[in-house]
Amino acid sequence: GLLLPFIFLYILFLFNNKIYSKQQFEELNLPLPLLGEIPEVSETSVLTINSSNDRSPLAESFRVLSSNLKFFAKNVKNQSEVIMVTSTIKGEGKTFSAINLAYTYASLNKKVLIIGADLHNPQIHAYLNIDKDNEGLTDLLSGNISNWKDVIRKTNNDIDCDVIIGGPIPPNPAQLLNNGNLEKLLKNLKTEYDYIIIDTPPCLLVSDTFSISRLSDYMIFVVRCNYTDIDVLDFIKGSAQKGLISENSMFLLNGLGA
Repeated sequence: GLLLPFIFLYILFLFNNKIYSKQQFEELNLPLPLLGEIPEVSETSVLTINSSNDRSPLAESFRVLSSNLKFFAKNVKNQSEVIMVTSTIKGEGKTFSAINLAYTYASLNKKVLIIGADLHNPQIHAYLNIDKDNEGLTDLLSGNISNWKDVIRKTNNDIDCDVIIGGPIPPNPAQLLNNGNLEKLLKNLKTEYDYIIIDTPPCLLVSDTFSISRLSDYMIFVVRCNYTDIDVLDFIKGSAQKGLISENSMFLLNGLGA
C-alpha cells in the first residue's frame, strides 16, 4: 500500500517532460535570453491589465517585462518599435502576452497599436470583445481596403490602445503576409505609433512567423509553465542554429507558479 503511491509518482514524473520553473528553464541552456516571467493568472475573468493604475501581480510583471526590453534596444531613440510575439505551439499565451504588453506601453502614454497577424487562428478579437467579422489585416494585405485607418478599432477599457484584428480567415495566410503589403503597412504605421505589437502564428506549426520576422525589432517566444514540452524547445534551438531567428529574439516564461 505504501509502495504503490511512490511507484505511481515515479512513473508520473518519469514521463512528464514539461517546463515547471525558471531554474529548470535556465538549466536547458537555450540560445536565447530570458526576458522575464509572467505569473499564472488564477482568475480567468482577469486576463488583461484593466487600467493604468492596475497594481496587480499581472500588471507589475508586464511593467518589469517592458523595462527589461530596454536592455535589448537597438533602435535610435524615439523611433517606433515593432515587437512580434509568438510561441512554438498553440496555447502558450502569445495573444495574452501581446495584448498585455501593448496595454503596458499604452498606460505609459505611448501611442500603441496591436495587430492580429495570426491569420490561421485569430484570437485578438476574442480577448478584446471585438466582432470577428469586422475588417482587419486580411483586408489590408489583400488590397480590399487601402487606408489602414479604416480598420482601426479601440480597446474596450480605459487604456487608449488601437487594434487591427485579423479579419476574415484567408485561404492563403502565408502568401498574404509575404506579398510585400505588410512591409508597406508597417512603414506607414511607424509614422503614427510608438510601439506596434504583432501577434503572430505559432512557429512550429507554420512558417509564417519566420518569414516576416525580419520586419520586427524584437521577437518574443512565449513558453508556458506546466504546458510546454521541453522537447518542443529543441525546435527553437535548431532554428537559431540555422539562422532563422534574429539576434534580438528572447523567451518569455508565462504561467510561472502554475
